[in-house]
Amino acid sequence: MDCRRVRELADSYLSEQLLVETNHEVLAHVETCAACRAELAMRQAVRDKLRTAFAGAEELRPRSDFAAELADRLRPMPRPVSRRAVVKSWWAVAASLVLTTAGGLFVRESRSRSRLLALARTAAGDHQNCAITFALTERPIPLEEAGRRYGAPYVQLATFALPALDERTETLDRHSCVYDGRRFGHVVLRYRGAVVSLLVTDGDRPDAPQLETQGGSPAIASLPAGRFVAFVVADLPDGDVLRIARIVAEPLATHLG
Repeated sequence: MDCRRVRELADSYLSEQLLVETNHEVLAHVETCAACRAELAMRQAVRDKLRTAFAGAEELRPRSDFAAELADRLRPMPRPVSRRAVVKSWWAVAASLVLTTAGGLFVRESRSRSRLLALARTAAGDHQNCAITFALTERPIPLEEAGRRYGAPYVQLATFALPALDERTETLDRHSCVYDGRRFGHVVLRYRGAVVSLLVTDGDRPDAPQLETQGGSPAIASLPAGRFVAFVVADLPDGDVLRIARIVAEPLATHLG
């Protein structure tokens, strides 16, 4: 996929309207093209500013005297329309709008949750194929090199001081790797005899650390990492993986922020 095609698809990509295969093609191109990566970032920033401006616009909020004005403008009817009836009708409309908005929020939340689960599975695949079996199709590169090519969060992750989990924890490696078309910043640890992956990438993030598996192997916990999402993946009990995610979450978000 070339730059022209990526820019034609940019708005559809940011609106999450592309097929999975096309989405992967865009991601693969953007990973190696700084110009298209900057273009997508610019368009996303414009979208975010428009959304914030619309949500905070005072002129779009109903005025306190809206019900009275609505009653004055209604066409004459055979029977007088009371102010109480108009207000009641307004509240019915408002309730309908609230329900519609809530439904839209629910749909968006469901989609966000689905994307997070899919990304968690990709993170587990990276852990298995990179940290455990070393079976990636693309050679990992140092975080410093990834930072020069792709920017944040790789530069910051290279200097992130991991909080002490216990006295036997050791850092085995730090690099950037690609699995299933997704680039991660990857910190590999050894904790209580198990290999643990801390993986950082772009994507939907939870409000707080949470388990993405229940009794599965490996166990996966997601956590917010500034404007990125991070995952802790390990063949450890769910409680241990969630504990690591909770310990790492705040200092990682502060560092990447």
